[in-house]
Amino acid sequence: MQSAQRRAALGVAATLAVAAIGAKANGQIDGEPIRYRHAYAFLAEPKYAPDFANFHYVNPNAPKGGRLRLHGTGSWDSFNPSALRAAQVVAGLSMAAPHANYLHDSLLAEAADEPASWYGRLAEGIAVAPDGSWIAFKLRDDARWHDGQPVTIEDVAYTYRTYRDEATATVSTPLKPIESIEVHSEREILFRIAAASHSDALLPIRIGQVPIIPKHYWQSRDITKTTVEPPLGSGPYHVEDFQVGRWIRWQRVPDYWGKDLAVMRGRFNFDTIRYDYFSDDRVKTEAVKGNVIDFHIENVPSYWENDYSTPAFEAGVFKREWLPVRQPWGLWWPVFWNLDQPRFQDVRVREALWLVSDFVWLNRKGYDFFGLATSFFHGSDLAATGLPDEQELALLEPVRDLLPARVFTEPYRPPPNGGGGWHRENLIRAAELLKDAGWVVEDNQLVHEETGEPFHIRFVAVSPALGGSFIPYARNLRRLGITSSIKSPEISNWLYRHRSGDFDGGALWFRPSYTPTLLIFQSFHSMMADQAYSQNWANMRDPAVDHLIAAIASATSYEDYTTAIRALDRVLLWNFYYVPGMTKTRIGAVFWDRFGRPQLDGPLKREVYWDTWWYDEDRARDVARYRGQDG
Repeated sequence: MQSAQRRAALGVAATLAVAAIGAKANGQIDGEPIRYRHAYAFLAEPKYAPDFANFHYVNPNAPKGGRLRLHGTGSWDSFNPSALRAAQVVAGLSMAAPHANYLHDSLLAEAADEPASWYGRLAEGIAVAPDGSWIAFKLRDDARWHDGQPVTIEDVAYTYRTYRDEATATVSTPLKPIESIEVHSEREILFRIAAASHSDALLPIRIGQVPIIPKHYWQSRDITKTTVEPPLGSGPYHVEDFQVGRWIRWQRVPDYWGKDLAVMRGRFNFDTIRYDYFSDDRVKTEAVKGNVIDFHIENVPSYWENDYSTPAFEAGVFKREWLPVRQPWGLWWPVFWNLDQPRFQDVRVREALWLVSDFVWLNRKGYDFFGLATSFFHGSDLAATGLPDEQELALLEPVRDLLPARVFTEPYRPPPNGGGGWHRENLIRAAELLKDAGWVVEDNQLVHEETGEPFHIRFVAVSPALGGSFIPYARNLRRLGITSSIKSPEISNWLYRHRSGDFDGGALWFRPSYTPTLLIFQSFHSMMADQAYSQNWANMRDPAVDHLIAAIASATSYEDYTTAIRALDRVLLWNFYYVPGMTKTRIGAVFWDRFGRPQLDGPLKREVYWDTWWYDEDRARDVARYRGQDG
């Protein structure tokens, strides 16, 4: 982020997306005019002026046509992301990322070349009260559902009432600060915010990113239940065809109402986007090599290094590239423990398990494909470094008695002595910690000295490749007398086991954005440990963590925001709730060279291939000629 943004000590009044020009007063609230702006930036100023024509990272004249074939993992069984019952929702229906929701429009659209700026999509304007007590949006007057009916302010009100009051916890919890929803005119809606959330500068984004749904469609259906009936939408695509659990084909809507909006111009260019679902990483790799799919992000080091030197690659019609992305990289499938189990509630046990991991050695064996994680927010200015500064100490001191002493005395570092696979000193220290916690070795098995319970860990992995990466770790644990099993079940069973607590050690990708407040809350807050289908799979309940999450949510400047996240980072690391392991600081893509791409000024904060690339007929013919010669 730019240093000027870091220094911005803006109050909530200045966290409006603030282009000084272009503000318009329409309705009134509490006797004062509502002044709408074209954009909202989190604790900063937006890059694009009100009259901007298109995002700089798109080709506004990109041709429409062709197809893009992608993949999903496992299977799917629902078109409804808000259902109360657990389900695997089909690709293309993201609730929190409008760029990954093909069917629905949201009030705001995010810029991929700014840390946290959002611009009007369904909404032509946004306004935020100086004291944060309300947030208002003004709806465009030309938006249409795919059945031709207009998108109305009643649709918007229905969406938020339904999501807040009836949807699953991951959808409803971010909207709980909405105290009331008021329709002010045929195009204006206002959200009254609970007093405790007046200082939450991310609320306008959390509200603005929600996909808007049609009242006239859903009011006769039960939105709390899963469905395989394709819903009605207003976005750039509709469901053309599908086979439940196997594949889906999205078809571009040629007369999409929003195609000429500044935030949509040059985007969503493919006539069809198809997802085929595959069981594991090996099959995905073979699928892209075999021209079953067009594009694949490769995450298995040995496949990236060894599988793609094919004749098509040598001929130049098949590509292997690092995508131009820069972001907080977070943790790559770190191991975490089921904290509902008494043994994992002891920090000495968790430290012992951390000590015997050796990801330096594992990464060396994996062609140095990954980096060694030193933070939950690795590679960004959100990551804790050195010792806590005065600003962090002001947040940490009130909960000092709840924190490990090393939070204040030692910068976090990965386990010492890494690189050999295992190290005697680490094993000795781990054994000492386990003994202090009441675990002793009897007949080569670690057992609890009072109960006789054997220390056995059931690891549950999302894929065979990830499960295979656990094997060296399991061997090191065996040196301590800890036995283990590693399972890689079908994806729906993997989800069920984590959500229901039927595991000892799990793993989940922690990939934050530049504004990770919601991800942090859903992953680590005590409240979410008791919510069905939340992201707090570790069942973390730590009042010190909750205290710091509150400080993150109430920050009124970017400096305060990063300070609170860094303080949280230290607390998570030194409590050893997770074994950080790897971080993925590059995104490697392999694809058939059928596509045109915009010229970029620099890295973006996300991948943009599905919504900014286009089908290049000349390149596609080259691929077809090559494959014809290849037989």
